[in-house]
Amino acid sequence: RGLGDVYKRQVQRQVEVSDDLNWVQKIIEKLPEQQKILIQLREVEQYEYEEIAKMTDMKETAIRVALSRARKKIKEEMIKRHRYGIKSN
Repeated sequence: RGLGDVYKRQVQRQVEVSDDLNWVQKIIEKLPEQQKILIQLREVEQYEYEEIAKMTDMKETAIRVALSRARKKIKEEMIKRHRYGIKSN
């Protein structure tokens, strides 16, 4: 194994990560509008829950619930994607 093999593995991993990020973006686009906005504010722009509550006029608990549901949906869809074509016993 030489540096060429290491480089090939790194490139392959970067492609896989990029592909996963594209899939996550597609999943997010399909979420209900409120969940999309909350994911953007919390996960992308990294606002605190208190700040999001002020911006959206929502209670922090409602924000946490909506984000939990959105994250669960994203996780479920990614699991489906990675298990696609794989039969479990």
